[in-house]
Amino acid sequence: MADEIIAHPTYMEHIRHFFEEIDLAHMAAPQAGVDLSTYALLSARANDVYLHTLQPDGDMPAVQGKSGVVPDPDRKWSAERSASFLNWITDGMPIGVPSPAPVEPTDASRIRKDAASLSADEVATLAQAFQGLYDRDPTDPQSYFALAGQHWYPPPNECKHHNDLYLPWHRILMRHFEDALRSVPGCAAVTIPFWDITAQPPDFLFQPPFASYTSPIEIFAPQYPAGYTTSRFDAQTIAEQVSQNAIPETIADAMTKFQWGMHITGIWQAHDAGHPSCGQSMATPDVAAFDPIFWFFHANWDRLWWEWQKIMQATAYWTFRSTIFGSPAFLQAPLNTLSPFTETADMTIDLTATGVDYAPPAAPVPGPPNVRAAALGSLVAARNVNVAPAPQVSVMLKGIDRLSIPGTFRATLKADGEPLTRKFFFQSTEPRTCEACRNEPVTDLTFLVDSDAIVGRPLTVDLEVLDREDPRKGTLVPARVYGHPTINVRLLLEESSQE
Repeated sequence: MADEIIAHPTYMEHIRHFFEEIDLAHMAAPQAGVDLSTYALLSARANDVYLHTLQPDGDMPAVQGKSGVVPDPDRKWSAERSASFLNWITDGMPIGVPSPAPVEPTDASRIRKDAASLSADEVATLAQAFQGLYDRDPTDPQSYFALAGQHWYPPPNECKHHNDLYLPWHRILMRHFEDALRSVPGCAAVTIPFWDITAQPPDFLFQPPFASYTSPIEIFAPQYPAGYTTSRFDAQTIAEQVSQNAIPETIADAMTKFQWGMHITGIWQAHDAGHPSCGQSMATPDVAAFDPIFWFFHANWDRLWWEWQKIMQATAYWTFRSTIFGSPAFLQAPLNTLSPFTETADMTIDLTATGVDYAPPAAPVPGPPNVRAAALGSLVAARNVNVAPAPQVSVMLKGIDRLSIPGTFRATLKADGEPLTRKFFFQSTEPRTCEACRNEPVTDLTFLVDSDAIVGRPLTVDLEVLDREDPRKGTLVPARVYGHPTINVRLLLEESSQE
């Protein structure tokens, strides 16, 4: 219970921690049907919550008793907590920013290490596990071909990108692949190492069996027949592309965002740039997962998500919901399915409940990021709003008909013909055959740029489909092909602080 009155509490720093998981679960149960786990849901019922928790007559928090849900005398709110909650209401229910929690190691049974830190024996065992999957018949669901194919082949595929299910879906994919590696005789303790994409990929990834994979049967006719061998750039070129495509900066920015939607958008932007940075096979979801580097690459995005969860104190289902400022429906049936897997999105949140954790990267790790409120293009009018002081504006390429673009594409924002920045969008060479693509046929790309760089200068965007043989190159696509999207420029807004 609160021991002192907080004069100006905020949701992310204080209020969300006033509710224990048992309280949120009881309230959201069918007999009560009141969800208080997100800012929007709690703020809409804040007055009722105050009255129901105010002692001595408050009937919340509650506990399941013999005759139903009854007030829990051991967890009732103190007078100080009630006063703090009232102060939050009086202040206009500010969102605020959280104080990041330090990332502490755990005693999980599966610790996934930085690939750069593996010993020679660990690399040898991992190679044995990969080769064991290669050697299985491609019709075996535990073969490398079948497991990699879950990411795209055969159609209709269920791979999730560019939405809330992207990280949960890939977290389950990684677990199933790791389980298969451990099923190879002599490899029962293998875990998937992560490649920290901000560092050059380690040398062993360019040696057999990790350097490439040759498919025993057709993958995606006619482009990828039987005998197709994956290809990628060399380690130095990958590192150069990662730097040129600003992936480390994009990741660093995403890790400062406490809102789930802002975080996952930043991560998939880095992910979408990372795929073509690796080379030919990785540049398209058609065959990306057949390149062995895919698994080390994706272990890193899962690691970053878990690290962010720990920093934001969002490692359990109910605490994770407090970071969602859009709809939490993707965590609930029927929208939480992760086909073809039986697991659902809500089951992916607590990674250590499955016995998995990540070791720190081999490179020195700074302290927790400087968590900050995101400057946005729009905010609810009822909030206290300021024009952000940062000299940046949001430039959105809005209304891209992605189904008309045959493959992963790059959009370059130019001012008076001068390239300013660029974004990538990772998608199939045949997006009309992709169910996930058809469900979200129109997309937007947002660039944050210095206002001085664009004021008084004509803005244009070049959109290029990446070359399959060399994704550093591209073919310009006329705007009429992808729906004549509009360019929208907006000043950035932020919630004003409370005095």
